[in-house]
Amino acid sequence: MKLFYFLFVVIMAVLGIQTVSGADCIANGGTCQADGSAGNCCSGNCYQQEGWANGNCR
Repeated sequence: MKLFYFLFVVIMAVLGIQTVSGADCIANGGTCQADGSAGNCCSGNCYQQEGWANGNCR
């Protein structure tokens, strides 16, 4: 039973690490939306002025 618990913990840790490191984000210079609807910039900074259809990641 301890083996199953250990395997469960290891699998959950691996999945958690993959989620954080494998997060899909938009590279600098890519097209984004300030509200995050088109994805998030890796830098966390989507520059979009009012009236622009799209912004760009900086």
